[in-house]
Amino acid sequence: MEELQDAIEDAQYVNAIATQEEGPRPVLAWEIPTEEQLALWETKIKETKDTNGPEPLGIDWCLQSAIGLFMFSAFLKEECDDYLRINFLEEVARWRKMKGKHRLERAKKIVEVYLKPLPIDDVTSDKIYPEKTQIDEYDLIRVVPQTSITAEEFQTLYSTSIDETKSQNCLGLSGPLLQELFQRLKEVERALLAQKRTSSSELDASAEVKESGDAQEASNILLRRQREKYTSLKQLTRALKEGESEIPDNLFEKVDMVVVEDLRRQYWKGFLESKHYTKLKNFLWFQDRPVVPDDFFTMRVLGRGGFGSVIACKKGTSGKLYAMKVMNKRRIKLKKSEQLALNERNSLAAVESPFVVNLKYSFHSKDDVFLILDLMTGGDLGYHLHQKGRFPKKECQYYAARIMLGLQALHDQGYVYRDLKPENCLLAEDGRVKITDLGLATRITPTLHGAAGTRGYWAPEMLRRDRKGKRMVYNHAVDWFSFGCCVAEFISGANPFRSETALHFGQAAGKDTKEKAIDYATLEMHPEFPESLFEPDAANLCRRLLDKNENTRLGANGCEEIMAHPWFRNLNWEYIISDKTRPPYVPPKDVNAAPQSEIGTFAEDKKYQECVIDENDEKIYVDWDWTNPHAYASEVIEFLIYERVTGQPLLPISQNTTCCCSVM
Repeated sequence: MEELQDAIEDAQYVNAIATQEEGPRPVLAWEIPTEEQLALWETKIKETKDTNGPEPLGIDWCLQSAIGLFMFSAFLKEECDDYLRINFLEEVARWRKMKGKHRLERAKKIVEVYLKPLPIDDVTSDKIYPEKTQIDEYDLIRVVPQTSITAEEFQTLYSTSIDETKSQNCLGLSGPLLQELFQRLKEVERALLAQKRTSSSELDASAEVKESGDAQEASNILLRRQREKYTSLKQLTRALKEGESEIPDNLFEKVDMVVVEDLRRQYWKGFLESKHYTKLKNFLWFQDRPVVPDDFFTMRVLGRGGFGSVIACKKGTSGKLYAMKVMNKRRIKLKKSEQLALNERNSLAAVESPFVVNLKYSFHSKDDVFLILDLMTGGDLGYHLHQKGRFPKKECQYYAARIMLGLQALHDQGYVYRDLKPENCLLAEDGRVKITDLGLATRITPTLHGAAGTRGYWAPEMLRRDRKGKRMVYNHAVDWFSFGCCVAEFISGANPFRSETALHFGQAAGKDTKEKAIDYATLEMHPEFPESLFEPDAANLCRRLLDKNENTRLGANGCEEIMAHPWFRNLNWEYIISDKTRPPYVPPKDVNAAPQSEIGTFAEDKKYQECVIDENDEKIYVDWDWTNPHAYASEVIEFLIYERVTGQPLLPISQNTTCCCSVM
């Protein structure tokens, strides 16, 4: 009977994955608040106003939310047949998200389409207006300007909008406002052009080396070039992570404020009386309500850990597929691992990166704590490495680059990962890799010590002791040693410190157990990197990552040191960091998860039965509940886009209910 149930769950899981591209498939209706619930929610929103933020429930507050911008845009286009100004705001929001060299071209395009005089049709002599566009992204928001404009300034800047004969662009703007913007854009373009000319006039490093004719001089040239590349990459990663650019973020700020103010005066009152505003409030109320286990439908067990299971699940209202990590409170208490559970939850909530499995929701019940995470259906790199023996160079570089950026994302938030290994690197359906299982991640402190993770991937400083026999402290550099182990394993198919060579090395030194032999090799052995498997750059990279000295180890000063290494010379880092690089390998569609019969169940022995969760235990989880606003907005907007495209309300899949999913 259990085998039949497993087969049914497997079939449901495979079918759910196969139909993801067809659009959301909800099984629950969105809960609609009562008038009393909505009034209490509005009061709470107003009482928790951020002193530096926009007025709650006002237009700025609304447009800084992805759902709010989507609903206001839909109202203008569907009920008011007015799209030019909101499309301009949407284009500026898209532009602000852009990073790198394409930002200038997009800025010039916005100016050309919306702020320059309109083109004239040669035949009819009519003005040609931009086409209406729709929001198709799940994360488009307007960044609220830090400054404001007075009524007098607005009248001066937008006075021409009333008389179209004085303004030839589609927003009705003219005068000093536009001239200032055009001038700033020209200055930026000139600066970038000068920078490009300077860069292109420099000799290539290899040419300089050839011409030098002196070994020492050649070495100095290469070292200088390496430092230049490191500095350049450091500037690039900082700019891409922080949104910095040669083009200032406030380029369109004044125009943005004027346009929003004009829309507020003309349409905001009507929006507040519309069905779109009602739906917006209902969605935002639903976001703030407590998440409970019944919001999700489980499909199949994917794996089991120390405290609970990982289960494929579906969010009832949106039909979105996720992985649900369920950890039993009694098992956590028995192993005295409350802090480990909290570390995992907090580190996941702190880090939102395309290179780390992201937390969508966290909540708890009487017996369990829950983490809702990205569902990664492509299997782990340990599985694929076992299948292939070793990875081709393109895959090695791609996986290494993304894993490195995932580690750096954790380090940037003050965390050290401590559990990097191929089994903790998961592939998505499209082949993108992310690091997962942050159970051992912890804050970096001056007193951090103790081995954690998997033996053979530990850094030497995790094993060292001082003269008194106490463990030595360590920092984020331990992750780069583990990273070096993984890179070597990707290239050769074997971890240098979990190999037969490492085992024999330890045994020859008198270590009588496998564990002691591996630890000794980690501390004392310098691995060989045979030319048959490692090209010179790859061997050099691995040696520098596996440096026993954490202070001179590659990556000790940040991931840019690793990015600048010659082994990565052919990678386009801007595309990697922006998550635009196409994965070199797409995993097969079959289920890369262990058979449920092999996963097993937990033993509920006498100790487990006698363990009681009391009030003090519950206090540990008082701040556990959390909803990722970006994940929730993505669910809602995917749902709304589907309704917009089909022109029909999206109904739940038949579950003995006739409730409609539309939030009215």
